[in-house]
Amino acid sequence: MRRNILYSLIIAIASLGFVACDSDDNEKQSQFPDGAKPSTEFTLGNNADEQYAKDAIKMDVKTWGDGKTDKEFNSIELFADGHFLITTPKAKKAQQTVGVTRQADGSTAIFKKNGTERMKTRAVDAEGTIIIDNGLYIYGTYTRVKDGVYQLSNQTTIRIKDNGITGYATITYTNSFGVDITIVVDIDFQYKPDPAIRQLCRSWRMDSSETWLYANGVYFAYGKQWLKHGRVYQEVTLSPEGKQWDFDEDDILDDKDDYCYRTIFSPCGTFVCFYMDGDVEIGRWEWKDTNYGILRCWEPFEIGDYDDDDDDYADVTVRFDGKKMRIYQDYMDDEDDFQFRVLNVSEFSARY
Repeated sequence: MRRNILYSLIIAIASLGFVACDSDDNEKQSQFPDGAKPSTEFTLGNNADEQYAKDAIKMDVKTWGDGKTDKEFNSIELFADGHFLITTPKAKKAQQTVGVTRQADGSTAIFKKNGTERMKTRAVDAEGTIIIDNGLYIYGTYTRVKDGVYQLSNQTTIRIKDNGITGYATITYTNSFGVDITIVVDIDFQYKPDPAIRQLCRSWRMDSSETWLYANGVYFAYGKQWLKHGRVYQEVTLSPEGKQWDFDEDDILDDKDDYCYRTIFSPCGTFVCFYMDGDVEIGRWEWKDTNYGILRCWEPFEIGDYDDDDDDYADVTVRFDGKKMRIYQDYMDDEDDFQFRVLNVSEFSARY
């Protein structure tokens, strides 16, 4: 759950006093709407593979050239939708030095900004390549020239000599100056046959996000944001309790500019959120339980920082419906004798 909402809850309810309802009212008001609850059965969607699904890999650098020149990147990831993500050596240093704002319940709300202004982007060429946060990451498009050979939009080329092998492989990287560099990388192809990964890992457009808020079992607000023709719309409904506690619409939903309009899941455990104001956040994920559709997502900037306690994650429930996907999040927190609960459902369409 977002920190700003929880803080508003505490201040508003503590200052105005919590009016307890009788047990019948509590039981009635704490019944969650059907739209906030996932179905009991997890089934896969029916999305066709994206254009570059067979090429989607992540290459982690093990040795760089002759070791005398500085590495230009730590990893290159090719997404199934034809985009790539380069992680530079600067990103590792940033992950180790930048503090991350955790959610108030100790977990992370994915598709919600995490209280940082770090991940700004800027375009660097006519092909749509973008630099994320002054060079921590580079994001762009690629084309397959032939099997194992890829032309990236930042005027570099990757040639995989041992394509199709799990483990170490040798690649030739031609940088933007035309210099060929031989690199040994670690590549994992084992994910490719997994149907749950193949259905999740693609580009998704977030069509809508709904939120229900409760305090001590009492429902007090509902908010919805949705994307239509490239614009974000929203509506907020306050219950009598919400009005009594002096909440307003700004307490319930994020700013429209903070709406995550596109999310990309890669088969190698990366997810990327693109926000309306141009910000980007990058995190990592794994299937926690494919029998029930439980997805675990770690918060941004924790990628590769395995010295951390690795506890900053959120478990969410995924449900597919044809070419749609819904992600259900349920956050609870106890503070100052109040129990707060936020339910969120985000709906996505499989498209760029």
